[in-house]
Amino acid sequence: MDIIAQLRNLECLSLLDEESLQWIAEVTRKRILFREEALFGEGEKVGYLYMVCSGSVKLFKISPEGRELIIKIARAGDLFGCESLFREDRYLMSAVAMEESEVILMPAERFKEVFISESGPAGLRLLESLTSCIQQLIGLIDDLAFKDVELRILDKLYELTCHSSLSDTITVRLTHQDMASMVGTVREVVSRTMSKLKRKGVVVESTVRGFRVDRIRLEELLQQRYSYIKV
Repeated sequence: MDIIAQLRNLECLSLLDEESLQWIAEVTRKRILFREEALFGEGEKVGYLYMVCSGSVKLFKISPEGRELIIKIARAGDLFGCESLFREDRYLMSAVAMEESEVILMPAERFKEVFISESGPAGLRLLESLTSCIQQLIGLIDDLAFKDVELRILDKLYELTCHSSLSDTITVRLTHQDMASMVGTVREVVSRTMSKLKRKGVVVESTVRGFRVDRIRLEELLQQRYSYIKV
């Protein structure tokens, strides 16, 4: 089967006219991967989108401690690598062949140009919004798999307070149940963690309707937990 026929099998390309498909196909190539051969790593700049022709490719994330979380096994006909194409332009996960596999490599910029040409500004905004949602969901999976509850709460507090420059202590108007829903746990666990964070000086005041956070102490504690501070 030629590359154009294979590209047309992708649902997202099936409605493109022959000229647009040809424009993608002329810069597209195939590659054979050996078992355990890497395609790209998490955080690398997006250079290509990939379609599996045969075999299987593991898409996964690795924790700072080296634990692996498999997000998906891509098989024949699957497209991957596009999760960040319209926002940030960095791969959200790593990709490694699980067996000898054949993949199609589509240059990301050409793919992007075709979609912008076909969908226009409104379609681009929609794709950017969908990409943002995908990134948030993958980030949530990452948090639940690799981070304990205290670190998830610290991250969320930082996210909620990092854009405020009015004071070193910031009021967050969320209940413990709200926070539990945001970080994927139960209210009782959040309450215990908040008491712990009070003792550590991060939470300086807590009521049923919200709490005040010492942003300086929060950043200090995050720096202790990470080798970097989230920005």
